[in-house]
Amino acid sequence: MNTQDVIRLVSQYLDRLSGHTFDVLDVSKPVTVDAAVNLSKVISKLSPLVGNLIEFNTVEFLNQQNEFAEFGKWHRQDPGFPDTIFLGIVQPTPGLEIKAWFPLATEITARFKDSQNHLALLNQGMKKRS
Repeated sequence: MNTQDVIRLVSQYLDRLSGHTFDVLDVSKPVTVDAAVNLSKVISKLSPLVGNLIEFNTVEFLNQQNEFAEFGKWHRQDPGFPDTIFLGIVQPTPGLEIKAWFPLATEITARFKDSQNHLALLNQGMKKRS
């Protein structure tokens, strides 16, 4: 199994999760108008929490898939890029960058620039090998 095989296989597994609900967090209906106003002020802060929960669940889910077992194991990196990597005998190391966004999110991150830079370096390295 090579890096492309791992990425292709993980893509198939994750595609099958479309519509799946990870039951990790419930936000209840506010009981008063004041409670609704307060909730609206903090709901945007859920994005990093939900993103982290998705990362944990993704790693657990992928490590339950038998096809990966003989080649390595999925690990979450925090901090680090990408969010999850497949450590084992497959080189270069496959990985996934996982994001959860809410329309009203307030946090801005430089990780997108980091992602661009990382992928540009990988691309340069692949061109040199060709």
